[in-house]
Amino acid sequence: MRRPPNRAETRCRRDRPIQALTWDYLGPDENDHWRIKDEPSALRVLKEINGTFTADGMPIRSAGDLKADGTTACGAWIYSGVFAPTSESPQGHNHAANRVGDNWVASGWGFAWPANRRILYNRASADPAGRPWAKEGRLARKLGDGRADGYVFWDERARKWSGMDVPDFPLEKAPDRLSDPNGLGMAFHDGASPFILKADGKGWLFVPVGLVDGPLPTHYEPFESPVINSLYPERQVNPVTKLYRVAGNDYAAPGSPEWPCVLSTYRLTEHHLSGSMSRWLPWLSSLQPELFVEISPEHSSELNASNLEWVSISTPRGTIHAKALVTPRVRPFLIDGRTIHHVGMPWHWGYKGVVTGDVVNDLTALVGDPNVTIHEAKVFVCRVEKRGPVQESLVRS
Repeated sequence: MRRPPNRAETRCRRDRPIQALTWDYLGPDENDHWRIKDEPSALRVLKEINGTFTADGMPIRSAGDLKADGTTACGAWIYSGVFAPTSESPQGHNHAANRVGDNWVASGWGFAWPANRRILYNRASADPAGRPWAKEGRLARKLGDGRADGYVFWDERARKWSGMDVPDFPLEKAPDRLSDPNGLGMAFHDGASPFILKADGKGWLFVPVGLVDGPLPTHYEPFESPVINSLYPERQVNPVTKLYRVAGNDYAAPGSPEWPCVLSTYRLTEHHLSGSMSRWLPWLSSLQPELFVEISPEHSSELNASNLEWVSISTPRGTIHAKALVTPRVRPFLIDGRTIHHVGMPWHWGYKGVVTGDVVNDLTALVGDPNVTIHEAKVFVCRVEKRGPVQESLVRS
């Protein structure tokens, strides 16, 4: 094997991003009470996320300070302002740690991205002329302690937008400002168009481009369901669902008695993001050491399977094994006189890692959302069975 070159010494253009990385996240003073002395400083990381001026390393105030000329650097523009300087903390203040609340907007409690703004498109809390809607005016008088006339409104005397929240609108664009037909971005919008991320600044009920289905929401059953769509009996599922008719991806028919249970998958608090990350971390693996299937006490009694006994979970795609976790957190459904059991399974385990277990995604169906093709792996149908003594010993081995 060849020894890789020292990236700090090379002059290749491809190595410039690595050479320009920021690595000075260690704060010795913060680590004094830590057993691990090289633990990165959360405050230094937060400052990097907030953004800084490259000349002196001072934190920027908001995303408005960011430039495309190399004079600023930012880890995530949408969090800009989370470590903005204050008069008391000119080197930067952790606004996410703020704990000053109130009975309405609570802008002093934590940090909401972007810009500590609590409601996006909040220009819509005022009428086209910039006056607070009646409800917003009442709430401001009742809960705003006299600080504002509405949630967000046009202050005619100051000639700018003001209110209880950070206005999500150009501060000095008056409500009667006309659209510039040749303008770019928000210059094309007039002063009465709150939805600034839309091409025309308007709120849309009907989407002119982009969506395959719609335009208005309705109810379809999941592609696999133990019941018939009671709202539209003749239209069980979305007619433009993306299906993958391939080997190993069989689908269950609606209401099939062979697959009587509803299975939903979820993530656990003790796990980090995906299974490939969680199962290689000893601390997380010790908190959640093995796969389980969550079933109700009623389902447990019906299966004659006690807590921690092995059960098998099957779908048209395959079968896996897990220990039963009997808990009243999941409840049976009573639908049209039928009891339908709901079971839950986390999906972080696999055949490699500090801890291993069967792969829950082996059970899921490849069914794509028609717009962005996200597959419908959060809910489908299954069958749960108790394992016998011989079968259980095979599972353990």
